[in-house]
Amino acid sequence: MSEPRTTRRIGRRRTEVLDAACEVVSDRGAEATRFTDVTAVTGVGASTLQYWFGSREDMLIAVFRHAADRDLDAVTAYLATEPDPWRQLVHLAAFLTGNTDDGDDTGWRLWVEWWRWALRDDEVRGQVLDDYTRWRRLIADSIASGQGAGAFANDTPPHELAHQILAFFDGLALPVALGDPTVTPSHAHALLVDALARLVGHRQDTPPASGHR
Repeated sequence: MSEPRTTRRIGRRRTEVLDAACEVVSDRGAEATRFTDVTAVTGVGASTLQYWFGSREDMLIAVFRHAADRDLDAVTAYLATEPDPWRQLVHLAAFLTGNTDDGDDTGWRLWVEWWRWALRDDEVRGQVLDDYTRWRRLIADSIASGQGAGAFANDTPPHELAHQILAFFDGLALPVALGDPTVTPSHAHALLVDALARLVGHRQDTPPASGHR
């Protein structure tokens, strides 16, 4: 087997392990996750995990980084196919509250763990803040597009509205992640969509952007 093919195979396997490790950390929490826990669900030996990631903390940081990039990449890819800025914001609201087809809240559970770590680790805090900047940029871009198309009446600078919208997302997504029975994913999503419409001044009678499927 050629070296490039072997490298690709190892890379795919490492990605599969990170995907599985995300579930482990989501279920057990970062502090309770060990190499042996990941080995139990992946079949990859602890020695291999140590070779790939280094220490247990390095593995956990790789898991969090993988989860954050995976979510951001997935949303960015979707937004690139959706020309309508209002639908972009609605999709962001659905994704960030777990109101998606699979109903998976793994991402938010990991975010909570990631935040907890960031409170006491300067390097991790920098990564978390960078991720927030990327989320705000996505939101601000959608707002700017909506303002430019005349779909959003509020002309507040997009980056300021993005800060407020992300605060709405965090405020409702956290009780969803905690399993608050009074805030289901669908209810949180409906509340967010209503808040978004009011905040950006969504004009219901504005036709979708050209090219909308």
